[in-house]
Amino acid sequence: MGAKSGSPDGKKRIQSVQTTLEIFEALRTMGGAGVTEIARTVGVTKGTVHNHLATLEADGYVVQTEDESYHLGLRFLDIAHHAKMRVPVLELARTEVTKLAEKSGEMALFTVEEHGMGVCLYVAYGEQAVQTPLYVGHRSQLHHTAVGKAILAHLPEERVAEIIDRHGLTQVTENTITTESALLDQLEETRKRGIAFNEEETIQGLVGVGAPIRDQDGSVLGALSIIGPSRRLDEERFQRELPDMIMRSVNIIEINLTSLQTEP
Repeated sequence: MGAKSGSPDGKKRIQSVQTTLEIFEALRTMGGAGVTEIARTVGVTKGTVHNHLATLEADGYVVQTEDESYHLGLRFLDIAHHAKMRVPVLELARTEVTKLAEKSGEMALFTVEEHGMGVCLYVAYGEQAVQTPLYVGHRSQLHHTAVGKAILAHLPEERVAEIIDRHGLTQVTENTITTESALLDQLEETRKRGIAFNEEETIQGLVGVGAPIRDQDGSVLGALSIIGPSRRLDEERFQRELPDMIMRSVNIIEINLTSLQTEP
C-alpha cells in the first residue's frame, strides 16, 4: 500500500488513495454494498477493503447499516457545500434558473465545466417539468448537451481538442454528434447565434436550449439551459421563445457579476 503507479494521463498516482476513490465510486454506483461485493468490484482483497472502510467510517465518510452494508456518509454534503462555494456565479445563477423554471414550466439548470466534463450545480423544476436522471453533482460529457455545447463553443480551440481527446464523443442516442468535424461546425454556429441546442442527443424525446455565462474578459463561467419534451416544444418555442428567456437571464447574471467585480 502507498506505492505510486502510472496512469493514462502520465501522472503518478498513490495506489492506496486510488483504492479509496474506487471504493467511494463503487458505493456511489451500487447505492451501498458489503465488503465482499466492494472487493469484487474494486479488484482488491476483502482485508484491504475492510481496512479502508474502518478508517473511512471512523472519520465519517462512510456508514455501516444494520444489514452490515456500507454507504457514503453525509459528511460528503459538507464537502460538497464548500466545493460549490468556489463558484462565485452560482448564487446569481441559482436565482435565474429558478425563474426560468417558473416562467417556462420546464426543467432549468446551471452547469459548469470541470476536468472536461459538465457538472450540474443547480436544477429547478417548473410545473410541467419532466423527471430525468439529472441531479446536482451529475456529471456528463459536454458534446451532447445544450449547456455542454454552449461551454465548449467559448473555450480555446486547444482546450476543446484536449477534452475531445480525453473523453471522446460517445454516442448516447441516435442523434448524438460523434465526429469532431460535425461538433466543431455546430460549435461555430453556437458562437454566431449565442445559443446551443440539444435535439434529442442525450435522452430520446427531450430537447434543450443553452447559453453560456461569460466574464468581462470573455471567459466562460458556465451555462444555463432549459430542457423539455420535443412533443411540447414546437419550433417557435424551441427556436425563439426559450432562447430569448435564457438570454435575458444570462444578461442579468453577467450585469450583476460585473457590478460585483467593479465594486470598490
